[in-house]
Amino acid sequence: MKRALALAATLACIAALRTSARAEWRPPDLRPTKTPLAEVLAAYTKGTGALDSRFAQRRERWTYVNGPRRLPVRVAVLNDDFRANVELNGAEYAGGRWNGVRWRADANGIAHGTLSDDQGDAVDRLPQSVFPFATSECELAGESEKFAPAWVLADRAPHDRPHWLYVDKTSGLISHEVTREGARTIVTSFEDFEPLGTLRRPRRWHVTDGNRTNDLDVRVDAIEPAQLAPRDVAIPPTQRTFRAPNARDGTVVLPVHFRGRTIFVDAGVDGRRAQFVLDTGTASITLDSGYAGRRGWSPVLEHATVPHMTVGALALDDVSTLAIPINIGYSIGGILGYDFFVGHVVHVDYANERVEVMTTEAAAPVFRDGKATVIPADFDEGVPLVRAAFGSAVGDRFALDTGSPHLYVLAPFEQRYKTAIDALWTPASFGRQSTAEEVYLEGSIVVSARRVASFTLGPQRFDDVLVGIQQPNAARDAIDIALDGIVGTDQMRDFDWWFDYDGGRIAVRRNGLR
Repeated sequence: MKRALALAATLACIAALRTSARAEWRPPDLRPTKTPLAEVLAAYTKGTGALDSRFAQRRERWTYVNGPRRLPVRVAVLNDDFRANVELNGAEYAGGRWNGVRWRADANGIAHGTLSDDQGDAVDRLPQSVFPFATSECELAGESEKFAPAWVLADRAPHDRPHWLYVDKTSGLISHEVTREGARTIVTSFEDFEPLGTLRRPRRWHVTDGNRTNDLDVRVDAIEPAQLAPRDVAIPPTQRTFRAPNARDGTVVLPVHFRGRTIFVDAGVDGRRAQFVLDTGTASITLDSGYAGRRGWSPVLEHATVPHMTVGALALDDVSTLAIPINIGYSIGGILGYDFFVGHVVHVDYANERVEVMTTEAAAPVFRDGKATVIPADFDEGVPLVRAAFGSAVGDRFALDTGSPHLYVLAPFEQRYKTAIDALWTPASFGRQSTAEEVYLEGSIVVSARRVASFTLGPQRFDDVLVGIQQPNAARDAIDIALDGIVGTDQMRDFDWWFDYDGGRIAVRRNGLR
């Protein structure tokens, strides 16, 4: 339970992020409205009613209908917190909100916050509006005729992505809810509104992301008042991680090769070999869906279970994976992300092109070594987030990403320090172009090149640095990333890195490559 408690406590201290209007995705059907926000909220309150105190604590039973599948869902609600558990092929997944933090957990039992996870998850499509939400966190975004005449509220909870709530002008009910996961638009359409005490709530809804294999028809089968304890809605503790029971001296050297600065790991996938990319910027173990299909593991709601997996001497049975198309220009089995890093310390040695997995005890001397600097890091959103600075412009949400090459500043940071950036950062170019498109698995961003006098990461100062600044992006796969920036291997290659996800720290030591 320690990691679960740390997750909510850490994220609850993060200031509310407001992605800049110039970079934020908005439903394209929005148009201006002259109706005041107070009038829209009054119509919503009149149409919906208020939650009866008898149902502030309750258990619900739902059914997910996904093609021919019928998947039972167990839901617990304790005031503003909730948790939903669903079983796929004998493996249990969960998601919810705890202390204001939206989270999800895969069938490995490993949970992370969802704010920085642009990949999304077809299992975790829990609509905001069927649970308690604060109207004080809603802004009036406009109105729309897309589904029916409706006002559109943008619910901007501090630790969640925006939820766009369509308030029907006739009934005052929220008829649709729209969210954005990377390049995917998730549309939830509600129907069969029935009383729940003094509240009108939908008993059915349809969820689609444009891929029919992920469509869900949700039916609420039962709602029962119940006395619940915090553990009923809490984030589950970490349960199952890769282990090497006979690791010599507590250290295992992984079978890797470096292509440029990308790290490829030779893994065993239920008796066959496959190449995986070692990526701190990915929030799960990810399997290429094409590879999964060829092996006979048909993904259900973008998830597949690998019966047995080895990485060197490390092994794990019944490995829960996210299974999606991976189109990165070469064929791989998948990506080793957050779930692989949990449970031990991972040492990345760029100078010698070596990767080790160490027990906490084996890594302890490194964290005491005077030549190494220990950097506090937040891993609770599935990626390592650290403090970095450009002079006096400081951000605590820079992601260290072994899967990305370059240094980028993203919209939240750019908006906070726009005046200084415009005045002090010099226009530059990436080769012959002043702008570039970076395409991730989740979608694309556009960046503009700048030269900045210095960049500081932990103990190291980099001078005369080329950095890309996020720009407006009209592409269909445009994504918003709720981070200050991304630090890639242009900077990371100069150091040895010891990632201690469980300890919330990273040891860094210069390697002499430069």
